[in-house]
Amino acid sequence: MDGWCENVPCYSWDDFVNKVHKLPQNKFFYRGQSDDKQPLRSSFDRAVDASQSLVRERWQYEAAILREFKRRAHHYILDAPAKNDLLEWLSLMRHHGAPTRLVDFTYSHYIASYFAFCELTCEPRVVWAINKDWLSEKSRERCRIILKGPSNVQVDLHDPETFIKCFLALDNKSGTSHCFVADLNAERMNTRLTVQQGFFLCSGNIERTFDENLKGLDSKESCQKHIIKFVIPHCARNDALRELRHMNISKATLFPDLGGLAASLNDRFEQLFKDYNIPEQTLKRVYEF
Repeated sequence: MDGWCENVPCYSWDDFVNKVHKLPQNKFFYRGQSDDKQPLRSSFDRAVDASQSLVRERWQYEAAILREFKRRAHHYILDAPAKNDLLEWLSLMRHHGAPTRLVDFTYSHYIASYFAFCELTCEPRVVWAINKDWLSEKSRERCRIILKGPSNVQVDLHDPETFIKCFLALDNKSGTSHCFVADLNAERMNTRLTVQQGFFLCSGNIERTFDENLKGLDSKESCQKHIIKFVIPHCARNDALRELRHMNISKATLFPDLGGLAASLNDRFEQLFKDYNIPEQTLKRVYEF
């Protein structure tokens, strides 16, 4: 996304918070990343990057993954999505870690910054901010072109048939004519999405990476006005995690299960003895039988 977004360096946690607070409230989507050198990609893009080579077009890999998941999901869940509700199927796949074109964003810059800082790396962190009104307007314009509908018609991407026509129809697979990104969520949201104030951005053209689809929304100059990349130094990590924990933002609350509790201990690792004076005798009791 170099050159297609506004790069905003931040020199501390407080500097980042102050700069975000200058943005119009409730006008941006946010996503945190733990490395400023990572491109803005989907889990499907990363799976493709990790592959040695692809022998088929990318849409065929997506179709194969979706088919396999749908065939076997009934072994694990009782209330499966409707057969043709592919948006809910993709959402369920993403929830459980399968590679999909969906990219997690949130309405909260605090939750986004938590995901930027929670990883134990030493790289500068990034919080992406995208103007939601601009993205929604541009993506619906593109969908109306695909659907060959009048400019004043509302596009309901939650409708399974509309979603398939705009994102999965085979005549959309080649070239860059349908490169765009749309904001959406399945009608039935899972607990994790609700807690994280989350939703998805979805690539319109699976043959292109997520950032290429995002660039396809508008001109370079327009993207620069509406896409912001906040870069925050690693040294801000302790201040960030301490303040976020006081807001009750941690993996234990964002992932409300035992796995989330276990993962949240990574956040506390460096601060256990800074914040609490735990007597040695108390620690020894852990190992006593």
